[in-house]
Amino acid sequence: MADSSAISHVSQSLRAILLSTFTDAGPFVGTTIDLRSPREIGTPAGGANTVSLWLYRVQRFGELENAPPTVNSDGRLVPAPLALTLHYLVTPLTADEVTAHRLLGHAMQALNAHARVGPEFTHAGLSGRGDEPLAVHLEKQSFEDSLRIWQALNEPYRLSVPYFVQYVAIESSRSFETAQPVTERNVDYRQIIGVS
Repeated sequence: MADSSAISHVSQSLRAILLSTFTDAGPFVGTTIDLRSPREIGTPAGGANTVSLWLYRVQRFGELENAPPTVNSDGRLVPAPLALTLHYLVTPLTADEVTAHRLLGHAMQALNAHARVGPEFTHAGLSGRGDEPLAVHLEKQSFEDSLRIWQALNEPYRLSVPYFVQYVAIESSRSFETAQPVTERNVDYRQIIGVS
């Protein structure tokens, strides 16, 4: 589990994966990985290449919505963590469409190779997840749903691919004293004399 910075730590972990693949070698050395929306970035000038890794939606991870509380080392009751699914849009931004296709393919190859985010890319703030790595999934999305994202940005459609990361747990900041267990049971019966 992680604290309230977990969302930021996941974004930085994914950015680290993409940075490593674009800066190691090859034709895309110097490509910028930007966490802003494609609209905020715009088209890079002077032949520069940018990949937008934009977090556009956060949802509750339904499978853990009703998870029971746990007892911490102090014997206090801690509510279940807030489990989230994070949705990202990966968009290549460059003046040349052929380069945009190659950039997108390179980014998708990197995210596929690291579909289970290893410790070398996992932000230190996400430690404590045990043996459970972050899982990165290519999201099934209709063309209409993709268009809605671009309409919300008030931008014409661009080539882009949605991904989601499951699941990110934000630990509770509260704890409660546990109630004493019931050790004695008393049953009492009385006759009802009258009802007015």
